[in-house]
Amino acid sequence: MKNLLYTFCMLVSMLTFQSCEELIDIELPNDQINTPDVYTDIQTANSALINLYTNFRDGSLYSGSSVGLGTCLGLYTDELENLTPSSSSLGYFTLYDNQINPTSSPISNIWSSSYTHIYAINAFIEGLIASNTIQAKDKEVPLSEAILLRALYYQGLAQLFGDIPYVTTTNYVLNSKIGKSNSMEVLKLIGDDLQQIEQKLTYQYRSSDKYYPNKAVVELVLAKNYLLQKQYNKAETYAQKVMSNSLYSMEDNLNTVFKKTAKSTLWQLSNGSNEASTTEAYNFIILTAPNYQISNSLLNAFDTNDQRKKNWISSITLNGIEFFYAYKYKNRTANTDECSVIFRLEEAHFIMIEALIYQQKSSQAISLLNTIRNRAGLPDLSNNLNEDESINEMLKESQREFFTEHGRRFFDLKRNNKLSILSLSKPNWLPKHILFPYPEKETILNPNLLPQNNGY
Repeated sequence: MKNLLYTFCMLVSMLTFQSCEELIDIELPNDQINTPDVYTDIQTANSALINLYTNFRDGSLYSGSSVGLGTCLGLYTDELENLTPSSSSLGYFTLYDNQINPTSSPISNIWSSSYTHIYAINAFIEGLIASNTIQAKDKEVPLSEAILLRALYYQGLAQLFGDIPYVTTTNYVLNSKIGKSNSMEVLKLIGDDLQQIEQKLTYQYRSSDKYYPNKAVVELVLAKNYLLQKQYNKAETYAQKVMSNSLYSMEDNLNTVFKKTAKSTLWQLSNGSNEASTTEAYNFIILTAPNYQISNSLLNAFDTNDQRKKNWISSITLNGIEFFYAYKYKNRTANTDECSVIFRLEEAHFIMIEALIYQQKSSQAISLLNTIRNRAGLPDLSNNLNEDESINEMLKESQREFFTEHGRRFFDLKRNNKLSILSLSKPNWLPKHILFPYPEKETILNPNLLPQNNGY
């Protein structure tokens, strides 16, 4: 059994680093990964599930590492300044200078890693459903968690690329030829999946450290989903469920927000080993010549008295030059009290604020926004702001609150039709940059991805 589990985990790990075209060439019986013995008992199935979380932490859209959206979209928008030459194979320059194209390596990596991880998730879901030795009640939680992970990948991809293939099987022949689904239809399918698993999870965590998502996490993702669908009343309802949950409260001390015991955390990821740093600390804290730093645009976005700038941004002087970096996570080494936070309570507040504004309830929204401002040491905004003024203030506050966290800046601006703001600090910003291009190698393999996104 241990050998079978090891073989399965190694296979999924290898899949994580293979591109989509390589997946099509694998000879697999019946078009599927043939690993049924992994699903003979719940312990080995849960071990396979842990591998999906490892993929999510180390190399996905939501990773705090250099391949995650915190870095990629931080460079793409106005949060980070690139310090690598244009010739660098890292591709940071193309993101920072808004010179992306269908052959850009960061774009290809986001696409291929996401679909490879989705493939592994679908294999897990199929294998667990097909098991006739694991009780139905024991399947519910791991299946729900896998479906949530898949929903998060698709929700991110739909916002980045627009219309995308929505794949729920491991049939590689079918998947290699599948066409695109309308992005709004993808969001509806995601919502349907989330509604299904909401009933299967409880508010009780499987780990005292909140390493696995619970029902409140599903409610938050549903709130985000309905915000994207412009169903603001539903977004408000689900955001309120999270905000009123007695399990959570905002931390008054900004230096405890990203500690593993923070009451504001809904879901965080294990670091994998004792004293290992978070991917964010390893990625953003500057010790030697950096690849990127906090931009002047972001530094200037903070008021003088904003305590988030004081507590969440730091600097180092190297060869006489001062570099600024995100310092939300403090422990570059000997880490014992920090984990990578995926979702925190403050996000529910901002979903609620946005949903209220678009329901002509700006006064209520500003009251909530002032709660965030007051914690940062800032005075109240006027409750008499109109809708557009309220949106602009919300976006400014969100920028200061969530910088380098999973691409929030890009998604917030896009959702509110404010991406043109970036042209003030990004001279190469164009309207077409609202979407990423489909990777060229993927359109060659699957012409059904065509036509290419406009302008590329």
